[in-house]
Amino acid sequence: MIETAPAPASVAGPALPPWAARLRPPLIFLAPMDGVTDWPFRELCFRLGAEVTVSEFAPAAGLMAAPKKLMRSIGARHGDRPFLIQLYGKHPKDFAGAARMIYDHLPCVGIDVNMGCPADQVVSHSHGSALMREPQLGAEIVAALVAATPLPVSVKMRAGWNSDSINAPEVAQTMEAAGACMLTIHGRTREQRFTGLASLEAIAATRAAVSIPVIGNGDIRDVASAQRMLAETGVAGVMVARGAEGNPWIFADLRQALKGERPPDADRWSLSAVVWEQVRLAVEDRGDDRQTFLPLRKHLIWYARGIPGKDSLRKRAQQISSIDDVDAWLMDVEAAMAAAGMHGRPLTPEAPPSKVVAGDAAVDHQHGAVRPV
Repeated sequence: MIETAPAPASVAGPALPPWAARLRPPLIFLAPMDGVTDWPFRELCFRLGAEVTVSEFAPAAGLMAAPKKLMRSIGARHGDRPFLIQLYGKHPKDFAGAARMIYDHLPCVGIDVNMGCPADQVVSHSHGSALMREPQLGAEIVAALVAATPLPVSVKMRAGWNSDSINAPEVAQTMEAAGACMLTIHGRTREQRFTGLASLEAIAATRAAVSIPVIGNGDIRDVASAQRMLAETGVAGVMVARGAEGNPWIFADLRQALKGERPPDADRWSLSAVVWEQVRLAVEDRGDDRQTFLPLRKHLIWYARGIPGKDSLRKRAQQISSIDDVDAWLMDVEAAMAAAGMHGRPLTPEAPPSKVVAGDAAVDHQHGAVRPV
C-alpha cells in the first residue's frame, strides 16, 4: 500500500491552471512523445478532440545554444489552443534561460518539466526520470522556472525509479511546494519503461497527496481505460500517449464519452481524411520533399493496424517519399478495407508492437525515442 501525507483538508478541490479556465474536467491531453508528437500530429489531434497538447521534449541547454533551430522544431503554432512546451535537463539556470526565450518568442500556455523519460541516453545525463532520484534538484528547476517568467509550470513524472522506490506522492508534494501548478503521473517506474501495467494505486496516492490538479497517464487506449483511470484515481484528466499512435480518433471518442461533446465534423474523419490532413500539414510545415515524408512513415505503419494485408501495407509505407506514393498507398488501403467490409477507420489492437521500422529510422517504444538504424 502506498501511503503519504494527505493534502490539506481545507482545500475543497484542485484549481485548474489559468489557461484551463475555459475547459471543464476531465481534461484530455495528448502526451509528449519524441519523434511522434510534432506540429502536424498535434494539430491533427486537436482537430479530432484533444484539448491540450505538449511539445516533444526540448533540451533546456540546447534551446540556449541553438535557439532558432529548436524553436523552429518545437512548432508553437496552435493559435489560442492550450499548448505546453516540455523541457528537459538538469541545470536550473538552463531552464530559466530557456523559459525566458520561450516567453519572448514562442506562444504557449505553460512550461512542462520532463521528469519521466526513461531513455538510457536521457537518464545517463541525469535528465528525465533520473530526477525522481533527485527531487530537490527537480524542485530547484521548478522554482527557477517560476521565477523566470509568468508562464505556469507543470511537471510530468513517473511513479518512481523502481519497484523499491515508488516515491511519486512525496516528489509531487516537493514540486507543489516549489511552485508547480499541475502534475502528470505516468503510473510506471523508470525500471518498467513501457512494460507491465501502469499503477493506478500510485496515481491515486499522488493525487491525494497534493492540492494541485493531477493528470493520469499510462495505458489509456480507449474509453474504458480512460474511465477506469478517472474512477479509480480521481485525477483531473487523462493523458493519451501510445494509444493515439495510429488512432487519433481516440480523442473524439473520449470527448463524446467523458464530456458529452463531439467535434462537429468528427464523422468526416475517415482514415483517408486523417492521412491526407496529416500529410497536408506536414507539407505545409516542412515543404514537399522526401525529408518531409520520412517522419510520416511510422504513422502510416500504425494506421495500417487491423487492415487485411497490413504486412504488405507496412512494408510499402517504409518506402513512401512523395504525395504520389501516399495516394497509391491509400488507394490500396481503401480497397483492402472495402473488401473486408470495413468503413471509415481501421481497427487498432490493445497494444502496439514494441518497435516498428520506419524507413530510415526505428521507433523504439522501450526508449520513447526515434533513433537511426
